[in-house]
This record gives sequence, C-alpha cells and structure tokens, in this order.
Amino acid sequence: MSNSKQLFTNARLMAVQAVYAQKQSGESFDKVISRFLLGEMGGELISEENGSEKYITLAEADQSLFAHLAQYVRDNEKQLNEMIDGAFSDKIQSDKVDLTLRAILMVGVGEFFVNPDLDAPIIINEYTDITRSFYAGPQVKIVNAILDKMAKVLRS
Repeated sequence: MSNSKQLFTNARLMAVQAVYAQKQSGESFDKVISRFLLGEMGGELISEENGSEKYITLAEADQSLFAHLAQYVRDNEKQLNEMIDGAFSDKIQSDKVDLTLRAILMVGVGEFFVNPDLDAPIIINEYTDITRSFYAGPQVKIVNAILDKMAKVLRS
C-alpha cells in the first residue's frame, strides 16, 4: 500500500473513531476533533491475540481529510442519519445498528460529499475494509450494501 493511500485510510479510520468517541463521551464534536488532531485521542487499534488485547499504533493520518470528514459529520449529522436509516431494508432495522457500525456508515456516506470526485468503488472499498477491522460477520455486507445504495443515489 502506498504511503499516501495509507495516510488517507488512517484518516478515515480516525474519523470513524472520532464520531464513535463523540457519541460515547457526549463531548462536543469540536472538542473531540481537536483532541484527535492534537494526538490526545485515537490513532490506535485494538487487536486481540490469544485472548489478550494488543494496542497497535496507526501510522500518521492525513489531517486534512480527517478534519473534513469529522466536520462534515458534525455539520450534517441529522441528514446523514436520515439517509442511512432510509437505506436500510425492511429485514434490517436501522435502530438495531450499534454505534460502531453507525459511525462507519456516517463517515462513509459523508465522504461521498467531502470527496465528490473520488470514485464510489474506492469509497465503498475503504469503508468495507474499515468494517472488517471491527467485525467478522454480516456487518461488512451491510456497509457494502448501504454505501452502494448511497453511491447510486448520490452519484447518478
């Protein structure tokens, strides 16, 4: 993976972490974004090996992309949630989606607006890969389906 691609991937993951952290902590988005930019929060993944947790520090992230994604979610949270809720099928109820998955979807849908010239398959692939870092089950397919649906609506 090229270094610049990794910087963008890390920025996306950090934006997901920031949205999650804001919802968990109740702190303002601005404070959480600032804490991430200062390195006080985020920048790590937790990996489980042999039943114990191991912290993996992320390489640097593209600060500009991180800030744009996090700020877009901050400014458009209600609209993003409405779009995501509307994209769910009758089989899967959006109110049953956990906070991590919701954060991934919010940032993923937000990126269609933040990066209008970036090909939709790239965005979809990035967020399905991020989902795989958190889940091994059907969540990956859910993210793929929702972002594909959003791409068709937003990029047609």
